Amino acid sequence: MVKFWKKDSEQGMSLEELNRKILEETKFGTNTLNKVINTYIDGNLNRKDLDEVTDSEHRADRLKEKYIKLLFEDKRALPFLVEDRFNIITMLDKVNSRSEYVARFLEIMPYGVYDDIKEDFKQLTELCCKTVEELIKCLELIETSFDEAYEKTFDVQELRREARKINFNLLEVIFKKTDNPTRVYLLSKLVRGVYDIIAWAEDLADYLRGLIIKYPSK
Repeated sequence: MVKFWKKDSEQGMSLEELNRKILEETKFGTNTLNKVINTYIDGNLNRKDLDEVTDSEHRADRLKEKYIKLLFEDKRALPFLVEDRFNIITMLDKVNSRSEYVARFLEIMPYGVYDDIKEDFKQLTELCCKTVEELIKCLELIETSFDEAYEKTFDVQELRREARKINFNLLEVIFKKTDNPTRVYLLSKLVRGVYDIIAWAEDLADYLRGLIIKYPSK
């Protein structure tokens, strides 16, 4: 598959290198968030790791801005159009932004997790991490093999289906609690925040599948 990457004259980085670093930050941020949520569930929140999640999102955001600047200077983004790559990077930014949102939410969260949802919540968080990892693999594969990337999009889809069931199971249990309405509301927001990361990841995977169908000869 033919690719053309232009060097960033200021940083000495190509689009490919910037893209790779953004993917690395995305993976790091999600993995760190997974670790943070697990410490929160166990009642031992690590606030230093919260800062690492937000710092990672900020680094990814700066890289994204450089990527977009170079992308539109170059006007070439094989095997796609410039607009396609712009959409990919901005949709990935949504994943990173949601991770930052959850981290900031945890920072001010005044309540712990109910004992009877701890295991399911950990499972949802693990699925979140796996979904983003599979999305990153898909984004890497789409540069070299449309066939492999196409199959990978369905792995992301399947993970979201599994996560959707757990998400609703969690909400069902939470909404039946009567001890503290504020705690119920905030915990439901937190659960949905984690699920939103998964949902955004699948949305991007769906978009990638559409590109593969759009450019079948690439």
